[in-house]
Amino acid sequence: MIIVTTLILAAAVGGWWAGRVTLTSVAPIDGVQRSAIDTVWAEASKGSVGRSLAFSTTVRQPAVPVAQNALSGVVTSVSPGELDQGEIAYVVGDTPVRVVQGAKPFWRDLTTGAKGEDVATLQRLLIDEGHLRGSADGDFGAGTRAAVRGWQKAQGRPQTGSVSLGELIAVPTLPAVVQVGEGIVVGRRLAGGEDSVLAPTGDREFALTVSEEQARMIPAEATVEIKYESHTWVGVIASRSQDERGQTRFILAAADGGEVCGQDCSSLPSDAQVTLRSQVIVVPRVEGVAVPAAAVRTRADRTAYVVTDAGEVPVAVRGSGQGIAVVEGIQVGTRVQVLGQTDTESGLAPLEPTATSGG
Repeated sequence: MIIVTTLILAAAVGGWWAGRVTLTSVAPIDGVQRSAIDTVWAEASKGSVGRSLAFSTTVRQPAVPVAQNALSGVVTSVSPGELDQGEIAYVVGDTPVRVVQGAKPFWRDLTTGAKGEDVATLQRLLIDEGHLRGSADGDFGAGTRAAVRGWQKAQGRPQTGSVSLGELIAVPTLPAVVQVGEGIVVGRRLAGGEDSVLAPTGDREFALTVSEEQARMIPAEATVEIKYESHTWVGVIASRSQDERGQTRFILAAADGGEVCGQDCSSLPSDAQVTLRSQVIVVPRVEGVAVPAAAVRTRADRTAYVVTDAGEVPVAVRGSGQGIAVVEGIQVGTRVQVLGQTDTESGLAPLEPTATSGG
């Protein structure tokens, strides 16, 4: 679905104020007696022009394996979906496998005397669940052992005071929508080494997919405003491709080449794919003094001017569209001639399109 929004806000309520004056002439023009020339005037008012197209942008974050299964036995339960700190992803026999927020994977049994980042990740879990006080210092001492025993008791597990490899899986960000590997199926026997959990990881891809006809309406230099809750992000077109069905896919990036969501990416849902409202800015909105485009004339040197009660006045065209031009050089309320000839001209040149002109 596509919605075209054209901003034309000039004399919005009453329309253009215009007057028509009939001038009598007795001078022949090209051998033909011209008895009357109509002159139409309009009054400049405050307005704006611009054009945008409404689409949906799809945000994808690749789901990649973050851990391999280290347990052997039969899968008795799986719980894919959105998981938070300490929640169960799947169960082998009667041993639950839980996700824990951590940047590095677990690689060993965690017991008294162990030190390192994996110990700190376990300690943060114990702190979050109220079994350990203090900070996560990465040192598995007596306090951590007691906290593990308390945690195991709360889970109805044997109170060993240590955590075996395979019971915890580190996921970079939680909560996250996780998937279990293809081999993690209820009733299947695991030997270890299977891809166990996949989680969204890495940069998000912002993509805009449109029909071939719609793609022709989107210039390469267009910007895209993407909204999510209170956030508005601006993306540019980084690349484009066409699929076998003829649809065009625009890949969006921030102006600096990074992710469109910048420092706010964590505010997005943790789903592998999210659809967001977006506006393709074909012609940026320009506000100022607005006149009918027909009132703007160009000289041979391509400079623009309007005809006022005081005569010709040079103007700069900041933007135009749908028969309206926003100009600099005159004030709101100035009368400008829309139709008719001045005393010094024999013909009118049409308004030349500008860099910001749009439909």
